[in-house]
Amino acid sequence: MKNVSKFIAAQNLINEIAKIREKLIQIDYNKSFKILPDFVECYARDRFDLKLENCIGYDATDKNGKKYQIKYTILRKDRKFTHALDNIRRDTFDFLIAVILDENLTIIKVFTIPHNVVCQYLNKDSFRIQRAIGELNRYEVSIMRIHDDP
Repeated sequence: MKNVSKFIAAQNLINEIAKIREKLIQIDYNKSFKILPDFVECYARDRFDLKLENCIGYDATDKNGKKYQIKYTILRKDRKFTHALDNIRRDTFDFLIAVILDENLTIIKVFTIPHNVVCQYLNKDSFRIQRAIGELNRYEVSIMRIHDDP
């Protein structure tokens, strides 16, 4: 095997991730092996008092039956997003909760975007947030930060 020392270091880091995942499960912030998507969905659940549904086309509902698609992307230091918000079904939700993280995986912006606005920027099933970012200020909501009281 090539680069045995790198493999050993990587395996040790993966083992640390597994331990962190177990801790996230204990506090109800992880339900699968998709650590970051689960974290973002649980954040949205707690921030907006939603019930996670994990249905085709939406991830959560509120007390009034409104459906929410929850997606995230990471804003790099060069001010570009790592990826579009993909797998958005056009007619299955009422709002898109778009969570923006920085490279340290800290939530820095959250938007609750109505379905009709999302559809204006959909390219097939991808929401290109980079194209829409200037229009989204009116949909930005306050974020729960670490120093905030729950």
